[in-house]
Amino acid sequence: MLFIYKSKETPAQIIKRLEKELADEKLRNKILNEMIDISDNQYGTQIRKKFSPKPSSCSEKEQE
Repeated sequence: MLFIYKSKETPAQIIKRLEKELADEKLRNKILNEMIDISDNQYGTQIRKKFSPKPSSCSEKEQE
């Protein structure tokens, strides 16, 4: 069943709200990255993991 949500917001209000939400998320992301950098520098942690692509199990079987 398809429900159609009728918003009382105008398209301009929706855009303004979404732009604010995006700005808030960008700020949150920046703060979290700064916290990780501070932790890494002050405590010698390595919170960010460096990912390297692993060969899939299928490709390992093909090499045998």
